[in-house]
Amino acid sequence: MKRWMRSTLLTLALVALASSSAFAGMGFQAGLSLDPDDFIAGLNWTLDPLAKNLYLVPSAEVGFGDVTMFLGNLDLHYRFQTNSKLAPYAGGGATFAYYDWDGGSNSEFGGSLLGGLMITPQIGLEAKFGLGDVPDFRFLAKFNLK
Repeated sequence: MKRWMRSTLLTLALVALASSSAFAGMGFQAGLSLDPDDFIAGLNWTLDPLAKNLYLVPSAEVGFGDVTMFLGNLDLHYRFQTNSKLAPYAGGGATFAYYDWDGGSNSEFGGSLLGGLMITPQIGLEAKFGLGDVPDFRFLAKFNLK
């Protein structure tokens, strides 16, 4: 089995295990990444709070464009208390990235700083700034089911 497939399956299995015991919600996300310039789509899971306003949010994404990429993310979100219906959050996380292009493939590990805004409990926007050998920037629209 190819190395990227083993890594992807392991990442998805870990996310599924983590999600099953403390599952709070699931959603879809889609957007754009810069360097590589790709369209990305994926799934995210919100786990029960670790502490007041602190949430673990694993996700998996696939990107198409300059290269094909598979991303596994383990993010931590801090949700700010507001008197508004808008729910801003900030955080960071770790990312495993697998890149596949015509001339070969490569896997990398890096991190990200992120910020987002939930417009409603189901719809939000998020920006991620890459640290290390992961996409430099990602902008995502998020659609939560729960």
